[in-house]
Amino acid sequence: MNPFIIQITGCLLFSTLFGRFPEIITDIEGNNINLKELAAQKTVAVITMKTPDCPVCQTQIIRIMQNFDRLAVCNVTFLVLSPTPIEKLYKAKETTQFPFPFIADHDLKIAKSLDLLLSETEILPSILILNKKLEVEWAQRGRNALYFGDPKLMKRLKCDGWI
Repeated sequence: MNPFIIQITGCLLFSTLFGRFPEIITDIEGNNINLKELAAQKTVAVITMKTPDCPVCQTQIIRIMQNFDRLAVCNVTFLVLSPTPIEKLYKAKETTQFPFPFIADHDLKIAKSLDLLLSETEILPSILILNKKLEVEWAQRGRNALYFGDPKLMKRLKCDGWI
């Protein structure tokens, strides 16, 4: 069999088996979140942070927070996924005042399963939309001080009146 076909098949199988969020996830406050139930009720958008103290990532969260009244019509909810340490993640939550759950990706297991690793300690900054199977249905990958993903998110969600 062609090695290329074997590699592609392996990648697809890995993605199917592991490339999704767990059904139950615990936030930094210790609350268990039933993502399967949540995804059945709302559009679940995940904001990934490179590190908890990434200033550009925190700005992305603040931009979304500042325009949340416009997002409310889209029936969307958010999760923030970040590497540890948890202490820095608490600080990011406090700094941004983002009222949605922050998830510590211990050992970057979720980021690895979604092919979002930048390094051994960093996640590729992204905005993801999960489907009802908790797989990534849509992704905007990458972010920097001159480019934020929220306009693409709004276009994908078909929310009118964005920036």
